[in-house]
Amino acid sequence: MSSATDDILARWYAALKAGDMATFREVATPDVMVRWNGPADLIPWAGEHHGVEAVLAFFGKVGAALAVLALEPVERLIADDKALLVLKGHWQVRATGQALHVRAANLFTFRDGRVAAYEVFADSAAFVRALEAA
Repeated sequence: MSSATDDILARWYAALKAGDMATFREVATPDVMVRWNGPADLIPWAGEHHGVEAVLAFFGKVGAALAVLALEPVERLIADDKALLVLKGHWQVRATGQALHVRAANLFTFRDGRVAAYEVFADSAAFVRALEAA
């Protein structure tokens, strides 16, 4: 599953950086679940999102607030139908131009060669501070 997993992950992150919703549709299961861990009252996209349309809305909210400038893998573990990636991310808050450098862990679950679940563990406080400055 490793080369197939590498391909799915590469397409997922390229779509994330480009805001490419068509590719998200291709690499996600119809019942995909995305969870961003953090305070939903302070981070507009935080919480759990179920199904392709809800996940596309999630990525729309993220993309409206932040530009993804770089995502650099630091660590990665792949086993069976799971992948855990630790990333160094560089974002820019669109409203202010403020740079945001944060490490995050992304946990993926795969089913039938597609992403069935994606969970983000990021430094929520850093995101809140950057968004409050906007």
